[in-house]
Amino acid sequence: MKEQFLWGSATAAYQCEGAWNEGGRGLTQWDVFSHESDRNLNHVTGDTASDFYHHYEEDIRMLHESNQNSYRFSIAWTRIFPNGYGEINQEGVNFYNRIIDLCLQYHIEPNVTLHHYDLPIELAENGGWLNDKTIDYFVDYARTCFELFGDRVKLWVTINELSFYAHCCFLVGNYPPHHELDFTSYSKVIYNGLLASAKAVTAYRKLKQGGKIGIVHPCGSVESLHDDSDYAQARYNAELYCIRCILDPAVKGEIPQELIVKMKDSGLDTSFIREEDKKILKEGIVDFIGLNFYLRELVKPCMDGVTKMSMNNKGKGSDVMEGTSIHGWFASDNDPWTEKNHWGREVHPKSLYDALTYLDRLYPQVPIYVTENGHALYDELEKGEIHDIERIRIVQGFLDWMLQAKKQGVNVKGYYMWSTMDLYSWVNGYKKRYGLVYIDFDDNCKRIAKDSFYWYKRYIEDYQRRETAVI
Repeated sequence: MKEQFLWGSATAAYQCEGAWNEGGRGLTQWDVFSHESDRNLNHVTGDTASDFYHHYEEDIRMLHESNQNSYRFSIAWTRIFPNGYGEINQEGVNFYNRIIDLCLQYHIEPNVTLHHYDLPIELAENGGWLNDKTIDYFVDYARTCFELFGDRVKLWVTINELSFYAHCCFLVGNYPPHHELDFTSYSKVIYNGLLASAKAVTAYRKLKQGGKIGIVHPCGSVESLHDDSDYAQARYNAELYCIRCILDPAVKGEIPQELIVKMKDSGLDTSFIREEDKKILKEGIVDFIGLNFYLRELVKPCMDGVTKMSMNNKGKGSDVMEGTSIHGWFASDNDPWTEKNHWGREVHPKSLYDALTYLDRLYPQVPIYVTENGHALYDELEKGEIHDIERIRIVQGFLDWMLQAKKQGVNVKGYYMWSTMDLYSWVNGYKKRYGLVYIDFDDNCKRIAKDSFYWYKRYIEDYQRRETAVI
């Protein structure tokens, strides 16, 4: 029988659950950041977020009503272990059991992420991913989740966007602990995260629960506007930095030697890379790649010799242009002919096709799930309705190009639109909306299906009808 293609949408615990001090949940670094930090630019918290904790039954029912057959969500580490380790919090276990069971009742496949940015505060204050002990705490937490939920959950993700998390925490500084251009910490966090992911994969396989486990990464292709030797070198450097630094260890079980050489040539510390860890990486190869895709990595040579990072967390009216520039490596470029969103990010649907075919060349026939993809807007109610025509136009372009890649033989297994409902956007707050369902944050988080909700339902129906006709 032909394997079912998964159509779904995605959320993350801190961004949607709310109930920050209910159900035995412990504090995360994001609770402390949003409550106390002067770096919280938009002065909002995830305390209530989309209030999924109290609305999950309605939300999962709406997934079913829109023909989605899978739901990607993350478990809050501190709902299982309030301090990151120690005694299991049964209230948290019960909450996720209810979510998983309700999904299965509606024939919705749970796709569960173990870590999506929300590190327990006790671990964060003791060095976070810079502390080797966090690796062991994470593996214990992962193994506990497998044992608790693995009889029903058959799709797992170890860590979401390890490199982007480290980028924001240690290079840009807009995420806690707010280091800037700290490449030593950035590199160590990625290394420890990769070891934690590999050890979790190995722990999962030992339980023989019959599911699949992968890692989620936010970059799928590196391109440039020109093709001379300097641009070619910038592309090569960016591929090492943006893609292969994560996916080579996760998919092949080894850190690219070229990356280590380039780091040493750039004066970066590599002393944390240990010979004895090679076996850990080799044994912990993932079953699939999760691709979070919004835009391509468009690069040029770093001509001014300046290393700098920028992120637009203000949106419309901001004079900040997002980008990365690393001396001796590459710099972000801008295509003047492509559409941009209100946060200055490129909107170019064909780039999803390019990313999928690019990854398939690097890692032939490794299964790929598009674990996030969507379009941010300032959605506003018009007589009780949301007419997000622009989102429909953009996402339909992404989907059409994704299916073209699938038709050409790329092993695409599923697609998850970001996001299931409007939610808290990291640092940005609540005005940056991605959801298929509008959340009225001023009216008890009332749910209102957007035009895109009904469009996505029809798109899935049409796809399934075509597939049935082929069979």
